[in-house]
Amino acid sequence: MEGKFSKADERWRKLNKKAIEASSGGDWFSAGTTYYEMARQLEGEDKDNSRERRLGYEMKLRHSRSELENYRKSGVKKIEVLATPESCKHCLKLDGKTFSVAKALKNPPVPVEECDQELGYGCRCTYLPV
Repeated sequence: MEGKFSKADERWRKLNKKAIEASSGGDWFSAGTTYYEMARQLEGEDKDNSRERRLGYEMKLRHSRSELENYRKSGVKKIEVLATPESCKHCLKLDGKTFSVAKALKNPPVPVEECDQELGYGCRCTYLPV
């Protein structure tokens, strides 16, 4: 049996590889989503997942800042937060709210760190230009 891995170990190896590839390619949203998947796996194994949840949030925050910076560069002055239909209560509070791009760059409203939507992929809110 030496050299064989459990299904959980194999899944972990695949998720780790996916997270590294996404991060290396600057795909912060995918990296964040993958870290949240890793956190969900650890939670299912009754293990501490705080590191992976934090990494998921940080990667999605990078994505958010990049998106806001692209809006700023293209002349967009205001953005609106768009939540998904299955968003958590924290995210739904932001749905439809508008912010100046400058203010959002200083203190991004999304991703919502407290997001606890049931799918377990972390905050999936996004911005729309106004």
